[in-house]
Amino acid sequence: MSIYLIRHGQTNGNRDRIVQTPETPLSELGHQQAQQLARRFKNISIAQIICSDYLRTQQTAAPLHALTKATCSLHPILRERSFGDLRGKAYDDIDTGFFDEAYAPPNGETHHQFVERVNRAWEFILATYQNAAGDLIVMTHGLVLRELIKQHLIVDEATLPLSDFQNTCITEVNRTDMKTIVRLCDAQHLDIGSTVGAAV
Repeated sequence: MSIYLIRHGQTNGNRDRIVQTPETPLSELGHQQAQQLARRFKNISIAQIICSDYLRTQQTAAPLHALTKATCSLHPILRERSFGDLRGKAYDDIDTGFFDEAYAPPNGETHHQFVERVNRAWEFILATYQNAAGDLIVMTHGLVLRELIKQHLIVDEATLPLSDFQNTCITEVNRTDMKTIVRLCDAQHLDIGSTVGAAV
């Protein structure tokens, strides 16, 4: 059994560099990516999908749920970091380094609060995995994935900064130690000519 950590499909907010809201839907390309992602798991026994309750993650998980027939549940603890009053604004219109650890977004999560939530999310993920009857998919967001890997998983430090965490990328965690990353930011399913149903 494995844990697959997955980022949602593309949104217009991703494309246009806008701080997203919970209601941001997938773009047309994002829906296509979600279908390609689902086909990647065609021959893998997925027992359960746990998903952020934001619209873009739900829409990404829907084809996976339909194809695998795995149980799917929504969990606020897997949400993207909240940037509060900055949500809906273009990056270029924000006159501060809002990703800086020292910056506290108005009515949003501080970096410290976000890290604490991600730590609780990892405990939840492990507990869910231990009770699952097969592989587990975790459908979440880019910043959550980066922090999960930074805080809890083992990866070549030279590799991580080069990883772009593109939409629907898959990170697989070693099923033996639950710490070592087997595959980081794998998005082969988006390549033209990739094998449909290939093992992750």
